[in-house]
Amino acid sequence: MNVSLQRRKLSQRIVCLLIFLVLPVWLWAQSQITGTVSDPSGQPIGGASVSVKGSSPQIATSTDERGRYAIQVPAGAVLRYSFVGYLSLEEEIGNRTQIDVQLQVDDATIDEVVVVGYGTQKKVTLTGAVSGVKGTEMRATRNENPQNMLAGRIAGVRVWQQSAEPGAYRSNFDIRGMGAPLVIIDGVPRSIEDFQRLNPNDIEDVSVLKDASASIYGVRSANGVMLVTTRKGQEGAVSVGYNGSVTMQRPSNMPFLANAFDAMTLYNERSMNNINGGSLIYTEDDFEEFRNGTRRSSDWTSLIFSDISPQTSHDLSISGGSAKTQYYVGAGYAYQEGFFRTGDLNYNKLNLRSNITTEIINGLKLELNLAGMADQQNNPYSTSVDIIRNYWRQGMLAPAYADPEQTMLNYEGLDLQQNTVAMIDADISGYRKYKKKTFQSSAALNYDLGSLSESLKGFTAKALLSYDYRTDNNSVFRKEYFQYAFDPVSDSYVQRLYDPSSPNRLRRELYEKHQILSQFTLNFDRLFTHLNIIMVFIGCDTHM
Repeated sequence: MNVSLQRRKLSQRIVCLLIFLVLPVWLWAQSQITGTVSDPSGQPIGGASVSVKGSSPQIATSTDERGRYAIQVPAGAVLRYSFVGYLSLEEEIGNRTQIDVQLQVDDATIDEVVVVGYGTQKKVTLTGAVSGVKGTEMRATRNENPQNMLAGRIAGVRVWQQSAEPGAYRSNFDIRGMGAPLVIIDGVPRSIEDFQRLNPNDIEDVSVLKDASASIYGVRSANGVMLVTTRKGQEGAVSVGYNGSVTMQRPSNMPFLANAFDAMTLYNERSMNNINGGSLIYTEDDFEEFRNGTRRSSDWTSLIFSDISPQTSHDLSISGGSAKTQYYVGAGYAYQEGFFRTGDLNYNKLNLRSNITTEIINGLKLELNLAGMADQQNNPYSTSVDIIRNYWRQGMLAPAYADPEQTMLNYEGLDLQQNTVAMIDADISGYRKYKKKTFQSSAALNYDLGSLSESLKGFTAKALLSYDYRTDNNSVFRKEYFQYAFDPVSDSYVQRLYDPSSPNRLRRELYEKHQILSQFTLNFDRLFTHLNIIMVFIGCDTHM
C-alpha cells in the first residue's frame, strides 16, 4: 500500500510540473485581439460573429451593441467575421492586436424575392409567415414525387409517405397540422395530384404561405397555400441540360419466409416451450420426407420477389432567348418497377412543358405556359397489401406447384387455398390499369401602365386565362383460373376452379374534367422618399 501511495504522489508531481512548464508557453502563444465591426456607413453591428477559422473546438465570440469584440486566439490565426445580410470577411492576424473591419452588404440576399399571393415580394420586406425552397435544393433528393422532396426542407410543412408502390402517390402533407393546403401552380389553383405528378426538373421554386399571408386567396386558404413556380427561360445563349439516372431497388428490412426445415424446427420449439407442457409437432420422419423428396416445398421468396427492380428517369431541357423573348422547353420520362418477379407491377410517366415569355410592344408582355402529362399504373388484380399478406400466411410446407414440372398451380395445404404465384401474375388472375392524361395551359398579359405616362408609374395590370383538361381511363379485369392438387388414389391431378376469380369480369371507367379560370389584377408598387407602397387590386378570379 505504501509503494502504491508513493507512485501516485510521484505521478501527481510530474503532472503539476508539466502544467507549470507548458502553461506559460501556451499562454505566450495566445494573443488577445480586440476591435469593432461596422457596416459600410460606419454604424456598429451588434451580434456579429467573430471566430477563428478552422479551430477545433471552435473559438468564437460575438460583438456587443457597440460592435466591439475581444477574443483570445493562437498565433498565426485567421479571423472570420459574419452577419446575416452581409458578406463574410476573413482577416489574418499577423502582429496586430486590434482589428477593425467593415462588412459589405450582400446584395444577392437583400434583392432576393419570394413568390407571394398574386405576385412577388423582396424577402427583406416580408412581414407574414412565408417559407420557400428552390427547385435545385429539392432535386438534391431523388424521388419520383416532388411532394416527398419537401420533407424536412420547409418549416411547418409535414410530409409522410403511406406507400412506395409505383404510381400510387399515397403521400399526405399539411402545414402546421392544419390539413392539405391550397396548391397554386404558376398562378392557377390546381390539385395536389397535379403537383405530385410534376416533373421535378421543371420546378423553379416552392413557397408556402401560412396564417395571414395566405388570406388573399380567401376561404380556400384556411389550411395554408403552396405556390409552385415552374422554370422560365433567360436571356442569353441556348442552354441544353440533361439529367438521367438508373437505379436498382431491393426491399429493405422485410421479413421473408423460412424454408420448410427451419419452419418445422421453429414450430417444434414453440410447442415444446408451451407452459402447459410441450410435445413435438413434426417428427424426424417429417423431416426425412422433405429430404428424400417424398414431400415437396417451394422457395416462395424467390417465386414472388425479384432480387432487384429497376427504376429510371430522364430529363431534357432547352432554354434561352433574346431581350424580347425567352423560352423554356422541358421533357421528362420516368419508369419504376415493383418488387414482384412477374414485373406486372410497374409505372411510367411522361411530362412535357413549354414556357414562353415575349414582349409584344413596349410595356406589354405575354406569358404562355403549356404542359402535358401522361402516366400509366399497371397492377395485378390483387392489391400489393393482399399479396404480401397472403405470402406471409400461406405457410412454407406446401409447394407452389402441384407437379414437379411446375406447370400446374397448387392449392392443397395453402391458407384459403389461394396461391400467391397466381396473385402476382396478370396473365393468370387479371390486372388493374390506371391511365391518366392532363393538359394545362395559361396565357397572361402583363402591361406596365407607367410606359404610358409618368403619373401612372408603379401601376401594372395583369389579365390571365387558364384552361385545364384531365381524363382518366381505367381498366379492371378479373380473370378466372384453375388450381390443382395431386390425388394419390387416382394417381392424377384434380383440377379446381378458384371460386373468387369466377366469372370473368371486365370493368371500364372513363372520367373527364375541364377547368377554366380567368383573373384580372391591378398592382401598384412605387417608392416615395424611402416609403415603399405595394397595393394589389383583384378585379376577378372565376372558375368554370
